[in-house]
Amino acid sequence: MGTSVNQSSPRTLNWSAAHAGYRNASIPAARVAAEVWRAALNQERGNIAQLLAQPVVARLGALAFKAESAIDLSRKTAFELAQSKQSSLGTELARRAAIQCLHARDRVGGFAAGVFAEATAYLVSRDLPGFVGSGRARTVADSLEFKAALINHVAGVARSVEAPRSLDDPSGWKRHVEVIIDRLRRLPR
Repeated sequence: MGTSVNQSSPRTLNWSAAHAGYRNASIPAARVAAEVWRAALNQERGNIAQLLAQPVVARLGALAFKAESAIDLSRKTAFELAQSKQSSLGTELARRAAIQCLHARDRVGGFAAGVFAEATAYLVSRDLPGFVGSGRARTVADSLEFKAALINHVAGVARSVEAPRSLDDPSGWKRHVEVIIDRLRRLPR
């Protein structure tokens, strides 16, 4: 039987503001989401912005835009990743988002929102479980509810940015990611 290990965020000053938000219920979810993204973008290693802006991520989104079914998309994304030999956290998040946006009216916008929602779920899942019982999340259910609030906030920010017309242009995708990230790192008023 295998085991799973949850890798926590680095114990740096960058993450202390996000952790404060996990403890203190008076800090709004939008502020906590901004602090999570600011910390994630300020790490010495593992630049999530670069991972999400990769051309292969745009190609996975383009496949989602053109796919006729989940099975078709699953095969095509697997083939793309095998051909490109570019497996990473960014491509895994994009693969998940691609499947999720299949039934969206706006697949391009849905893909972008899904990529950032998946990235937020990953980032928050690294640390939030360690605060259950001692922070704003008294129970696991509270933790899941708070995590969902953070994910929904980030997805909403991503949806608020006008999506590129096509994901066939990697530079357009990169600019789109940069605009979303700029909005995410801004502290809410």
